[in-house]
Amino acid sequence: LQAVITAHANLENQIITIKITSALQHLLFQKALVLDAKCRREKTAGEISNMFSTDIQWIIQFSMFTNQIWLIPLQLGIVLAMLYSVIGWAAFVGASVIVITLVSNNILANAQRRAYKLLMEQKDDRMKAVNEVFGAMQIIKLNGWEEKFGEKIDTLRKAEVSTLARLVSLTSMQVGFLYSAPVLVTVASFAIYSMIMQQSLTAAKVFTALSLFTLLRGPMMYLPQIVANLMQAIVALKRIMEFLNMEEKDPNTVMTPDNMTTEQLNAYADKNIDVQITDGSFAWDTNLKPLFDHINLTVKRGEFIVIHGSVGEGKSSL
Repeated sequence: LQAVITAHANLENQIITIKITSALQHLLFQKALVLDAKCRREKTAGEISNMFSTDIQWIIQFSMFTNQIWLIPLQLGIVLAMLYSVIGWAAFVGASVIVITLVSNNILANAQRRAYKLLMEQKDDRMKAVNEVFGAMQIIKLNGWEEKFGEKIDTLRKAEVSTLARLVSLTSMQVGFLYSAPVLVTVASFAIYSMIMQQSLTAAKVFTALSLFTLLRGPMMYLPQIVANLMQAIVALKRIMEFLNMEEKDPNTVMTPDNMTTEQLNAYADKNIDVQITDGSFAWDTNLKPLFDHINLTVKRGEFIVIHGSVGEGKSSL
């Protein structure tokens, strides 16, 4: 029965994971299509790619352990209550060790969150540099700048690896500390019970208490992984929310066949107009002076248009 229930639960988790992943990827993709020009410069393709490949996975990974957030405290409370009935208030000494462990774990978790945030920023910088290199490969080859840009990417990668090593070290400390916590809880509780309370440890009490301490081991071993995933998921969620809250281009400023009425389409079709700008003002940033101000342009079907002018006058921008 347990095997059937476990297999069914795993299947449902995988289905939910696929649905959430698809929904988040669709949301990010749709947002990327409607970003305005300013936001497109702020968020490179590499940064958006990191959200698709990394941030979503951290959120999904944490969502699989969400129920453990309330289950683990409940399990710890029930087991400690049962321990109290066996070894008295010595069980609260074990609870104190658990509290100290959780406080220490919280300090390490905050350090992990800061390290992970820095790691993602460094990864974005590296991906941005790599995309710039691939986008201008011909110019780099022509000028012989391969070593210069290679050193730049290598420097960014070394900084990223250094932060990753620090993150792994913090995780190792956290896991090692919490794996030793059940042993510390057992030793502290038995020591207080026998040395301070002057109570004899009978075989029945020892084996019963050991069984209960064993029940503590599972939740406390899962705890570091859950806390680490929580910190990483929070950082990932903030990055995604920051991206989703970026400004979008106004769809009403451009009329396309998708948002025009039939009468408007027929009016343009009768005049053979394919492209028309009426009193348009354009800029790469809303805070900057427009490159084009109050311009009018009409391009009819079949016309041959030549745009000419000096360098830097906005031919490519137009």
